[in-house]
Amino acid sequence: MLRALALSLALALPTAGAASAYFEPDYTPKPIADLLDFDARYDAAIPTPEAVLGYQSGEIIFTPEMHAAYIQAVAAASDRVSVQTIGRSHFGRPILRVTITSPANQARLEEIRQTQLTLSEPNAQIPEDQPVVVQFTHGVHGSESSGYDSAPLILYHLAAAQGAEIETLLDETVIHQIVMINPDGANRFAQWTNMHHANVPVADPQHREHYYEWPWGRTNHYWFDINRQWLPVTQPEARALVSATQDWRPNVAADLHEMGENSSFFISPGPREGLHPLLSQSGFDLNLELNQTLNTQLDEEGAVYVSEELFDDFYLGYGSSYPGLIGSIPYLFEQSSVRGIVQETEYGVQRYDDKIAQQARTAIALIRSAHDHRAELQGHMREFFGETRQMANSDAVRAYVFGSSDRGRLSDFIDMLATHRIEVRELAQSFTHQGHEYRPGEAFIVPLRQDQYRTVRALFETRVITNKVEFYDVSGWTQPLAYDLDYAELRGGQFRSQLTGDVVTGFEMAEAAPDTSALGYVMEWDNYYAPRALYRLLDAGVRARVIPDETTIRTTRGAQEIGRGAVMIELRRQPVNAQDIHALLTRAALEDGVKVHAVTSGSTSRGSDLGGFALSNVEKPEVLLVTGRGISPGDAGEVWHLLDHDMHMPVSMIDQSELGGADLSRYTHIILPHGRLNRLSDDFPEALGRWVRSGGTLIATGNAARWAIDHELSGATIAELETPEADAAPAPRYEDIAAWDAEMQISGAIFDTRIDTSHPLAFGFRDDRLPSHRSSDLAFAVGDNPLALPVRYAPEDPILSGYASEELRRALSGQGALYAERRGSGSVILFADDPYYRAYYRGTARLMMNAIFFGNDFRNAYRRTDG
Repeated sequence: MLRALALSLALALPTAGAASAYFEPDYTPKPIADLLDFDARYDAAIPTPEAVLGYQSGEIIFTPEMHAAYIQAVAAASDRVSVQTIGRSHFGRPILRVTITSPANQARLEEIRQTQLTLSEPNAQIPEDQPVVVQFTHGVHGSESSGYDSAPLILYHLAAAQGAEIETLLDETVIHQIVMINPDGANRFAQWTNMHHANVPVADPQHREHYYEWPWGRTNHYWFDINRQWLPVTQPEARALVSATQDWRPNVAADLHEMGENSSFFISPGPREGLHPLLSQSGFDLNLELNQTLNTQLDEEGAVYVSEELFDDFYLGYGSSYPGLIGSIPYLFEQSSVRGIVQETEYGVQRYDDKIAQQARTAIALIRSAHDHRAELQGHMREFFGETRQMANSDAVRAYVFGSSDRGRLSDFIDMLATHRIEVRELAQSFTHQGHEYRPGEAFIVPLRQDQYRTVRALFETRVITNKVEFYDVSGWTQPLAYDLDYAELRGGQFRSQLTGDVVTGFEMAEAAPDTSALGYVMEWDNYYAPRALYRLLDAGVRARVIPDETTIRTTRGAQEIGRGAVMIELRRQPVNAQDIHALLTRAALEDGVKVHAVTSGSTSRGSDLGGFALSNVEKPEVLLVTGRGISPGDAGEVWHLLDHDMHMPVSMIDQSELGGADLSRYTHIILPHGRLNRLSDDFPEALGRWVRSGGTLIATGNAARWAIDHELSGATIAELETPEADAAPAPRYEDIAAWDAEMQISGAIFDTRIDTSHPLAFGFRDDRLPSHRSSDLAFAVGDNPLALPVRYAPEDPILSGYASEELRRALSGQGALYAERRGSGSVILFADDPYYRAYYRGTARLMMNAIFFGNDFRNAYRRTDG
């Protein structure tokens, strides 16, 4: 019966007999007590994973449904355990917070939580009975399965162990397990590994089980890495995780991961020199002190391990860094991986049951260490917020102001700040700063003197880095720049208390519904979600035309000035009746936040008349996204998320290895994301060229753009970026090889670009400055058609935030970030870098949407220059 239940939970796992017959004698998973290997008595009333699921820990990869079933069974059997659903994945799977503590603490959890939050207050008193709070995040990366299959072992030990020692620990400790934060990715990985499960496990690292298929299980449903999402929180899993962490502000917050099979065991902290300046040096020292218990545990096991190397904590959007912004001691475990059940490694054949057991034992050692250092951890949090207040009070910046006329981007940005518990204030009165007018209703104030000072700084500050060249992840991530918001620092006398109004508790994205018109409607294009509204109209059969210039139209509410790219919907000659069109446009205003005007005349007082020759039809796009092995899952997933999730547009996906047999004629657009296009047939470039010349729009990003140039699908030329002369500096020492290599690389910085706002690919932008993500060495050279580069890196020093060498910054100045040309009846549009990086570059995302809706609405210049 248990096996039958487990089979349904594990989604068609192979039928198995008793455990002893399921494997050959060389791999029989060890009993749970042996895996935990503690001198403990266990309560027989608490079920083991095998008793609930029919499989021993380490016998298979447990699916998210199996984890949930085991958690509920233990919670039903133990008064030490409670469970709460804190969110759901994209696919709707529950994300659970399992809380383990003494029965007495379970009865007063809310009191404990509220007391924990008061540790940020000046002169906070710490009650003697206040437990230390420890949080574990399981399953951030779905393919790192020991990080989540260790969760049942930890839960079983804490719920079932008996004796005075465990009772004292649970009286004085609250443990949260987040299980699991990426259930969609974990489900993919479990399905893949379990479908290859064999009676005789295969340790060959080349075996298909260990070489799982694209897009793999690391990422979430849309192929986003959740461990880079703690700051931008564009994914529901990350919002649930950050909200849960902010709700409790745990003293210790640990993230359980895996790394390469030939590695050992990494334990935080990373290198001290890689610690971001906003993080606490005293927290770093306390991390090392806590490690003494973990080191002893691993030493007694005879295990080798490593700390203070490689995994720097400069990027503040990791699980190993973000909790440090709110007073926690962040922990990263990186366990060597089996990526299956057994695998040959440099350390011999590694077993999965050993891996999950070591994760669990080390996690329990961390709980013991946190308990032993309860007073120090609670004191650290109180002192941390005292230091934070001092930092805020001494900061020359008093507040940030931000704003936009785009209610879509504003709404999403304010929601992001709310997830981080950041206080945002209404702007009480208009004022002008650095030549820009900020107006109430369109602009807001974020004071720096608040508990979340460090998080505010992490999100808003620009930091051009000159004293560090090596970064494990991005070096610049300023969120208002990525959202392309108007924003500024307010220092000293620039900030006045009269500017701040009420605390913002929400932001209504909706615009006013349009009046009815007998003639037609004009829909503005400068809202982030305008493409969603336009696609809905086109999908309903409504005919639409784009207005290419700035106009002043006559409406039921008087004259209105309209920016480039506005969409005209005439009521005559439509296959859809006027009432249905009005209903669709009302939905655009209320749901998408798009301004829609009811026009009273086809004549305009400025710009094109509404029946003018310059207007062009907008065709309904049929998009093909190229996917599969070789393509970056992250880059492909971002495009999929932008179109499917944000814009509600269907996206066909075909793996590059299958494109040779595809009927391309059914698609208006083909998107080649960054990656290695090495699985295409030899004749595919020629077929793709014919498709473009017949009217298709080819969009390529990163290395895919380079591939298009190499295969003569575009006339673009790659810019030669100068590097320092070999004799310009002393030869480096070998020990400095990593830094020497990194010096001429760009690790995710933000660059300033200039856009030609008159170009159709720039419709919807109101000014010519656009912050862009930059992480590659690709740029487009200025050729004999300067109009082919509607987006260029700024002519002066283009860096806004992050690291790039001075040589690279000079070389990139004035070069192309986007190349666009017509080929026959079609177009080729190339992006040097990722326009929707991690789903928070809402500014450059508009370029991608314009390429989809207006990609054939420009022409090549006849005139040529000397280049």
